[in-house]
Amino acid sequence: MAIELIESEGPDSLSMRRLASRLGSSTMATYHHVADRQALMEAIAQRLLSELDPAVNPAGSKEPVDADRRGWVDLVRSEVSAFLELSRRHPATFAALLRTRPTALVTRVEGIEADLVAAGLDELPARLVVRTTARYLMGSVMGEQAAISAGQTMDEMNESFSFGLGALLEGMAARVG
Repeated sequence: MAIELIESEGPDSLSMRRLASRLGSSTMATYHHVADRQALMEAIAQRLLSELDPAVNPAGSKEPVDADRRGWVDLVRSEVSAFLELSRRHPATFAALLRTRPTALVTRVEGIEADLVAAGLDELPARLVVRTTARYLMGSVMGEQAAISAGQTMDEMNESFSFGLGALLEGMAARVG
């Protein structure tokens, strides 16, 4: 119900009072389930991140990525693309998560970095790759509404996103090996 509230009323709409109202209960009753708004955002983050397929997006898995089977570029492309699709399914909620930076989201990103190290990158390049691609993703997500307003189709946005991500990854691969 919290995700539905955010999606229908915007990323700043979530409060314990509004959620309780939507649920038809008292505000105090919501505190029996979650301690506060940040705990609620943690639960929302876990719910959204559960939509990412661990077989396709193995970041944070206990098994290291096999560098011979799948290079770090493919891993990053897969993760960033999965996050883009998640942001499109839940745009307002994704925006709210980026503002609050719940632990589940931070842990997922740290897992991607660990997978890049397991795939053969040194720690510093892995961190820089994750930070750079995360910023590219966030900028792309923020710009999608403007692109839609300017008349771009989803196919055009996908083409631009793929082109930009490919160029970014090729450039990073040339620099870090």
